[in-house]
This record gives sequence, C-alpha cells and structure tokens, in this order.
Amino acid sequence: MDTGLVTQGSLFPQDYLETAIRDDPGYAEISADGLAAKLQPLFNHFPADAAPNEAETEDAIIRPVLDALGWSYLREQNLASKGRSDVPDGLLFLDEAAKDRANEHPEQWRRFGFGEAIVEFKRYDLLLDRSSHRREEGTAPSTQMLRYLRRVDDLTEGGTRWGILTNGAVWRLYWQGARSVSEQFFQIDLAALLGARGGLFDIAAGAERDHWLKVFAAMFRRDAFAPSASDSRTFHRRALDEGRYYEERVARSLSDTVFETVFPDLARGLAAAAPDAPLEEVREATLILLYRLLFMLYAED
Repeated sequence: MDTGLVTQGSLFPQDYLETAIRDDPGYAEISADGLAAKLQPLFNHFPADAAPNEAETEDAIIRPVLDALGWSYLREQNLASKGRSDVPDGLLFLDEAAKDRANEHPEQWRRFGFGEAIVEFKRYDLLLDRSSHRREEGTAPSTQMLRYLRRVDDLTEGGTRWGILTNGAVWRLYWQGARSVSEQFFQIDLAALLGARGGLFDIAAGAERDHWLKVFAAMFRRDAFAPSASDSRTFHRRALDEGRYYEERVARSLSDTVFETVFPDLARGLAAAAPDAPLEEVREATLILLYRLLFMLYAED
C-alpha cells in the first residue's frame, strides 16, 4: 500500500514512521485490536454521507477519539484578554489535576500555560488547507491553527507548543518548534485506517493497517506528551531525535554513494567517450551532469 494515502507531512521522516518507531516502547505497548474496537464503531455508525456539521462531527467522532486517547480537556478557551477572535475549540491536559489548576484562573488565556496542546475541530472531511465557501468557516483551517499556535507560544513563553487539527477523518499534529510549522506537520487519515474510505486495506494488509493505527495512537495519545518512567523525554522528543538521526544517517549514506560510486562511474564513462579531453574538463562535465541528475531526481521525488 502507498503510505501517502494515509500519512502526510514531514515532521517525522517516513523511514522512521515505517521502521524505527516499532522499537519505541511507547509504540510497543499499544494494542491495535483494542484501539480498533473502540474507534471502529464511531465510523461505522457515523452518517458521513449526510453532510454532518462541526458539532455533529465533534460529538460523534472527535470527542470520543480524544477520550479513547486519554485526554482531559476544556472547551473553547479564549486566547485573548478582550474579544473572541482567537478561541481554539479545546485545550488538552495531561490529567484532571492540571485542568483543575488551570481552572483556578478566571482569565481563560492564563489557562493555556497548564495545557499540553490545543485542538481545533472542523466538520467531517473539510479540507484542512483550503478556505471554505461558507462564510462562517472563514480562513483555511491550517492557517487558523498556525495563528493559534503562535499566540499560545507567546502566551506560555514556549511552554505549550503542540496543536491538533482534525475534521474527524484526518488528524494533523503541529509543533511550533519546527523549522517550518506550516509544512512540517504529521498527518494521518484515521477514516482510511478504519475502512471509511473504501478498500485501501484488504485482508492481506491487516498487519500494515494495525501498524498505522498504532502510529496514530502513539502520536496523538495523552502519553505521547508526557515523560515516561524510564525516559525523561516525551515520546515526541524521542521521535524527533530518532528522526533526526535517521535523516543524518541517510544523508551520509547518500553522500558516500554519490561521491564514491556514482561520480567515479560517470567520470569513467565520460572519459571513455571523449578519450582526448583534458581530465579537468572531464571532471567539470561530470559534476555538471551529476548535479543535473540529482536535481531532476529531487524534483521528481
């Protein structure tokens, strides 16, 4: 199966998501069968073809999914001290104690310092990167989330930097510390994993479906945002560190292959085709050809 059908974004390298994540204890402890048993009925009974609105999507899918992922949360907390221009749909807490401490503050904007992430809900299957034709929906959901994240980051002085954007079907995770927050997110199509998109997964692909269900839970559940008993880093911090290591290792391997194998082979081929050419011209022509090939491959990818 093409994993691009269910995952998007570059916050975590694809190689990490497909392979290395399996070695993390946070992933290993998740039961795909248990998760599917909780979430599958939500999509089986949801009237997706009846154009459900945001409130219906929230009640039938989003809030039950958040509950299954272990979250405590407050609805519609205002980021502004005046007016209601910036009001994320939810503020997520690690536990009820953190929510209680937040509720001690009458000013809602002060409560964000006690949360772990903000969450924004949209109607079922609404496109996340495009503005809707509906007046009440305004700007693109992704643009709205980026604005909220900047505001929360400022309010909490970097204490709360995660955001979840979802239309019930697709779940997207943002981190304000990314180099490019708008592009380096993690997205997974939960509806596709649970069969609401048709036949993306057949019976033979059951193990693969289970893997991506576990990836979904590993990334979005409450425990991913808290240090574990054996590691002071959160699951996300471990994933970011491992992903960076993966990228560095791939880059070194690619560099070695290009300059120790590909470049010499190209140079020998050009030299054989033009035996009278000076070696410096062969070298320069080889570099030009090599970088043009790399550019074409990068563009194609």
